[in-house]
Amino acid sequence: MLQVVKTIMKATNEKREALLEVFKHADGLATAAKYGHPMVSDSSDDEDEDIARSAEQDMTDISPEDRAKIDSLKKDRKHQKKDFLERAKVAAKTGTGLDQSWKLECDVIYADALLVRSLLQLVMTSYLKGGINLRKTWGCYYSLLQIVEKDEKEGKLIPEELKLNIKCGCGTFYAYLALVPAGLMKLLSAIGFISDKELGEQYLTEVFESNTIRSPMAALVLCTFYLFLPTGLGNVEHTLAKAKRVLDVMNERYPNNTYFHGYTNFYHRKRGETKEAVDAIVLAATNAENAGQLPLLLRYLHADTLYMDLQFEVAKTKYIEVLETLKEKGGTFAYTGQVVMSLAACYMMTGDDATAMDWLKKVGKMYNPKSKQDANSPKFSAKVISNPALLPLLGVYILYINRDLAHMKADHVVKLRSELQRVTEGKDMSNPEVAGMYRLFLGVMSKGSGDKDEAVAQWETTLANEKKMDKDSMVLPYTYYEMGELEYRRGNFERAKALFEKGSSLKGEGHETLANRYNIAMKQLKREMEEKK
Repeated sequence: MLQVVKTIMKATNEKREALLEVFKHADGLATAAKYGHPMVSDSSDDEDEDIARSAEQDMTDISPEDRAKIDSLKKDRKHQKKDFLERAKVAAKTGTGLDQSWKLECDVIYADALLVRSLLQLVMTSYLKGGINLRKTWGCYYSLLQIVEKDEKEGKLIPEELKLNIKCGCGTFYAYLALVPAGLMKLLSAIGFISDKELGEQYLTEVFESNTIRSPMAALVLCTFYLFLPTGLGNVEHTLAKAKRVLDVMNERYPNNTYFHGYTNFYHRKRGETKEAVDAIVLAATNAENAGQLPLLLRYLHADTLYMDLQFEVAKTKYIEVLETLKEKGGTFAYTGQVVMSLAACYMMTGDDATAMDWLKKVGKMYNPKSKQDANSPKFSAKVISNPALLPLLGVYILYINRDLAHMKADHVVKLRSELQRVTEGKDMSNPEVAGMYRLFLGVMSKGSGDKDEAVAQWETTLANEKKMDKDSMVLPYTYYEMGELEYRRGNFERAKALFEKGSSLKGEGHETLANRYNIAMKQLKREMEEKK
């Protein structure tokens, strides 16, 4: 499980594809071994490899000798399973109970490996295979939970740590369902999945607090849950307080770790604490490098954090380092287009519009077409190229799309507003799309500074000009969402509902990014409105 987090953070499809094969091999080994005896084997490593392969392959394109060997191994497994089932019957008749810890351990390994495979497949947009494996995964975990519940009532023969391993897997499963995009969740719900994030959080918290072998994994999933699951209309400070508790414990327990310090960066960014965020990501990257890793994603996050701190010159050098590393080492990166676009923004914010436009023209060739995270980069770059009047807004666009603008503290907002005024001074902002985006950003900054009336005034001006704007406008869906959330905070639930319904119906550019936030917010609003009846 830790390995999959590590590989996903590297954000390269090559690493993910290689990891798929590793976990396919792992679930093959678990399947082959579960009816045998624990930790006892007179087979060689080569024979163990053959057992795993026999569980994985379809018996085509193999030699007669290998076929005979695999058939023999399968017969052995059938005898082991028959012996296990006979022992289970005897135990049931005599009421003595059956210690099936070894089988359960193998079942947990199989379920965990299958879960990782399904997550990787879904991340790589292989939805059919990922969905099928996710369905199989839930069948495994559900069965294991039933066994644990039965054991609690009857014999308590299952070791406590094994129970925690099962709960960690189930909690991770539930947490992941809470993180998937709204469109995919609809598909998963149609085939029988129920997202119970509260139960998932309960299981994971229990495992984290146990300080057992799965505690680091449970802590990583909890941090992902707290820091990356859209809170919608919820209390973000409450969620961040939960994340801080986990991060403080794990960073003290493992001071030289990479992942929890990396997550600490996101915690501080969400609180607008840019200095602390920079310190955290530098420490995370240093620890990774000391361990012999090439933390490309962490270097990119370092650049993003410097950008949030409005250190555009320094951020520019860091983005260039990321691109140079990619060129030197080869491979792919899930955010290449975003890196290029952020670099262009740095040039624009430091007064070099011509170089900024040159880099924007490279996005279409450099972005990662296999990465959903990079899907909007070529679209927005093309929009700026076709309408250069948008270029002065690129700098704030990067902050907005990264969700850093919404979390900036008041002093940074004041400085950013001054920077925006500088880069737009003397520029033609009359185009409806340009003017709408400008007012969207001004409204978000006003809301962050506490001037909600000014924010509403900016956004209402944009909505009044809706008919003049592009049909694929990115501005309108975001403006409706921002307005809806603000009206909700003011207690105007009916007005918020109307704004959310209108905004979620628009299919403008960037709508895919917003869909999950709309879905969560509308569910929360509906529940609150029903409770108030």
